[in-house]
Amino acid sequence: MGFLALLGLIGGGPTFMGTLVGQAVVSDIMSAGFLALAAGSILNVVMQLLRVADKMGWRELLCWALLLGLFLGFATDFVIVAAGA
Repeated sequence: MGFLALLGLIGGGPTFMGTLVGQAVVSDIMSAGFLALAAGSILNVVMQLLRVADKMGWRELLCWALLLGLFLGFATDFVIVAAGA
C-alpha cells in the first residue's frame, strides 16, 4: 500500500503543482514549453511501445492501434469544436 501511495505521489504530484502554477501564471511561452515537454514524453512512450512490439512480433497490431488512437483523438477534437467549446 505504501509503494502504491508513493507511485501516486510521483505521478500526481507534478500534476497538482502544475495546476497551481498554471492558475497563478499565464504565459504563452510557458504554455508552449510545457506542451512541448508533454509531447516529448508521449513520443518517448510511443518509441518504447514500438520497441516492445517489435520484440514480441506485434508491430503491425501496435501500428493499427496507434492509428486508431490518433483518429479517436481527432474525432474527440471535432466533437468538442462542433459543440462550441
